[in-house]
Amino acid sequence: MTEYNNYFEKALEFIGAHQDLIDCHLVDFITERLWNKCLPDKLKLELENVNTMSDDVWTENNNVNSELNSFIQLTRSLSLESCPAVVCADDLPNWFLDKEQVNTFVRPKSEFMKTKKSHEIEVLGKVAAEMALSTRSLVIDAGAGKAYLSTYLSEHFDVPVLAIDSSQVCYKGAINRQEKIQKRKQSRLSKVRYVVQELNDTTDYAKMVNTCYPDWRLNRNLILTGLHTCGNLVHSVIKAFLRAEDIHLLFVVPCCYHLADESLSGRCNFSKNARMLAQQSLERSKHKHLPSSLFYRAVLQVVLQSMGYYNAKVGRGGPLDNFVDYAKWALSKIGIDNKQIPSTHALQKIYQNHIHLEEKFRLFQVLRIYMSSVVEAAIILDRIVFLQNNSQCSKVAVVRLFDPALSPRRYAIFAIK
Repeated sequence: MTEYNNYFEKALEFIGAHQDLIDCHLVDFITERLWNKCLPDKLKLELENVNTMSDDVWTENNNVNSELNSFIQLTRSLSLESCPAVVCADDLPNWFLDKEQVNTFVRPKSEFMKTKKSHEIEVLGKVAAEMALSTRSLVIDAGAGKAYLSTYLSEHFDVPVLAIDSSQVCYKGAINRQEKIQKRKQSRLSKVRYVVQELNDTTDYAKMVNTCYPDWRLNRNLILTGLHTCGNLVHSVIKAFLRAEDIHLLFVVPCCYHLADESLSGRCNFSKNARMLAQQSLERSKHKHLPSSLFYRAVLQVVLQSMGYYNAKVGRGGPLDNFVDYAKWALSKIGIDNKQIPSTHALQKIYQNHIHLEEKFRLFQVLRIYMSSVVEAAIILDRIVFLQNNSQCSKVAVVRLFDPALSPRRYAIFAIK
């Protein structure tokens, strides 16, 4: 579809126009003067004259002529949520199957899972089952983890599944979970086979199916799927789908964008900070309740640079009741001798000298969170355009699957050969 390509181009254009704001790191907000360096002049001037702690500043159409409102509207218009070419999960089977082929089901409830995981498994599982049964296919669950999806497909829909994961720990967890379900329901889950193996671009999925399901006759009747396929694994899965003759359908939900450093289309190059930003979720962000640690870390950067430390990695954690305790914890964590750590008075003074920047810091971060949906759109569409450009693919789509408040990585990549 040219619509995906057009959306991709517009998202890349936006990213290029706001590269500094997207590529920066909050840690450097004070030391690199990011407020002045990264914000467009008109937007910066407007934000410096509003009540930055008021929720009304983020209300769309609050002032139709404002720079902020225009910025917010633009980010929303470039998100996948606004793209009319995105397919809803319930419509997907009807979108690529003939009506007489479609098997539709009531969504069964999952067990032994937290709310988020249950939601994901039930939504993805129902659609995957409809596709598998309508096309009489075996499902390959790539990066299966503890095989929640695999077990759900087998238990509720009697779909044969090959669950593959590189972790022996996850494999044991999957077996233990299956045994619990068997004991509770006095049933036997015979249609899941497990393989512990590292997956890459050259993985021969058909060979694994032949080994685990020797009676299964390969005839373009394999579906390759994965729930929150991590980082570069999603690229390997896409390439394997295109290479394998018997895998006729791809249905994968990517996640961990920051761990995928490759552009499949070759038309973009996202920085690590941009990929990290794409992980943010506007729906789950409460901009008036951003963690104190974010601003503390920015002030800590002032302390670190004054001591000659420019590339220190602190990580998460630490006391958040006040900056002094946080700073002492962080400095100790990175290995600075207690005798070198500044005094309580000195740390408190540094904090007080910068506390006036906290409101700007929070505004800055929320602006970036609004941009996250555009970067995410570009990352997903990079993969979609790559698939569209491959002559083997007859249909390609972005699928809207999950409730974003429950599961921020809500979009799936669908392709059929």
